[in-house]
Amino acid sequence: MSYTPQQAEEVKMTDYTKFYGFSENPFDISPDPKFFFPAESHREALVSLRYGITEKKGFILILGEAGIGKTALLHHLMKTLDSNVKPIYFPQSQSHFEQMLSEMLLQLQLSPGSKTKGSMIHELNNGLINCLKKNETVAIIIDEAQNIGLDLIEEVRLLANLETSTSKLLQIVLVGQPELQEKLRSEVIRQIKQRIVIVAQIKPLSEKEALLYIDHRLQIVGSGAMKVFSDEALSLICKSAKGIPLELNILCSNALSVGCALAEKRISKKTVKKVQREKVILTPEKASILASRMKRRLARKIIYSTAAIVILSLALFFGRSYMEPLFNYHNTERLASLPAAGEKAPAPKIKHQAAAKHTADIPAPKAPAVAVEVPPITTAKNAAEGIRNREIRLKEIAQVQNGVNLYGLAYRYYKLADETMIDHILKLNPEIKNPHLILSNSQIRIPEITEALLIVQYEGAYKIHMRTFANPQNAAQFRRYSELWGKESEVVTWKISAEEKWYRVMAGPFASREEAAKALEEMKQKGFSLIPTGTGK
Repeated sequence: MSYTPQQAEEVKMTDYTKFYGFSENPFDISPDPKFFFPAESHREALVSLRYGITEKKGFILILGEAGIGKTALLHHLMKTLDSNVKPIYFPQSQSHFEQMLSEMLLQLQLSPGSKTKGSMIHELNNGLINCLKKNETVAIIIDEAQNIGLDLIEEVRLLANLETSTSKLLQIVLVGQPELQEKLRSEVIRQIKQRIVIVAQIKPLSEKEALLYIDHRLQIVGSGAMKVFSDEALSLICKSAKGIPLELNILCSNALSVGCALAEKRISKKTVKKVQREKVILTPEKASILASRMKRRLARKIIYSTAAIVILSLALFFGRSYMEPLFNYHNTERLASLPAAGEKAPAPKIKHQAAAKHTADIPAPKAPAVAVEVPPITTAKNAAEGIRNREIRLKEIAQVQNGVNLYGLAYRYYKLADETMIDHILKLNPEIKNPHLILSNSQIRIPEITEALLIVQYEGAYKIHMRTFANPQNAAQFRRYSELWGKESEVVTWKISAEEKWYRVMAGPFASREEAAKALEEMKQKGFSLIPTGTGK
């Protein structure tokens, strides 16, 4: 069956991708280099790979548990290597050495000749010498190398003998699970241990890195961890996955699938618990079944709770003598479990303690760290004066038509409509006194979302405008989350109209605009971008 390009894109989009407004599936388990997250251990392995290949060290060994992100790292490496490096990637270990040789010759655009092992090695050697003359480096990368037989490993080792008096002609990267290292200790291939120059171990993510990993992937598709998951849900996901990126993807994807079926705009801890034991991506049908069970269970709890409240209310109003028949009728279905004649029957137990305990476990929302009345950020003055700050650039000056509001404009130009985008528009349009009311035929300046727009001068210092919220609890929650990056922040209250307040999360203070810009770059390098994809130029 064939699809048009539009139909193919619709097939790729999951139900929850559309429901939560993602530009694409953020938790697809394919190793898309766009989603590569540079955790500390992954960065170290990446540096080792680059160094070993570019400096022509010969044999390189990369180890890591299943699902740790080895393949994703390799795809990111191959996409970012210098143009003079020619990687030849084997995603699944080949069963025959001759197949590997044939693939290498094909990738180097060389003729396999008679296709015998000797002729192919001879042709490969000549091709590698030509590459050396053109200052090109050839590297073969063998993924899932723990599945290679000892005889194939030994033949791969012999390829390392292809060298000149000054340089190794072929760089060999073996990537696999920890059992690969045990296999390489075999006496049958003991010489290979002497050839391995660089060994890097990829470790599981810390809980903090796991949280940043989730947010990194959601930021790429135009959202964020705090917007999609509750604090309790995120904490449970990060603990359950034990730092394995594949497990994080499966847990998040399954929670979103069930959450979509429940029409749950923000994933709860209860939803994560429901999918916690699932080890594969749920089908839409399975997610729907799990959601239906949760709905039935919730309906039963509501009925039981309502009945208990009614019975208690009646008991308090009419007294015990009136209620005894009701209790006796309620217990008729459990006659078989009543004590024998002459035994003392236990008093009926009304289950309210569990509900009370559950309520007590929910943390009370914390108030924002700072609540200060301030005027609009000073960049609005620049807008009124024709934007003298040359670093702040306009996308367009939009002519407002009947029925159009700022949220519609934000979505049109940024593909994202929230308080933060509206706030950025308001900075350049100080004449707007109420963001929910704009006059027809007004001209609205639409800014590009750049670092210059995010860095603002406030109370004699420079600060980074991170996010804006209509709800103070959400602002306080995001402030706590942002401090994971080691940046001090505060919540600043801003009156957007006579009746309404919004809450800006501001990082800082910084002594200069350059210092603030450096902090922004540091956050970006760690995978935390304040400029959503597609909102710039």
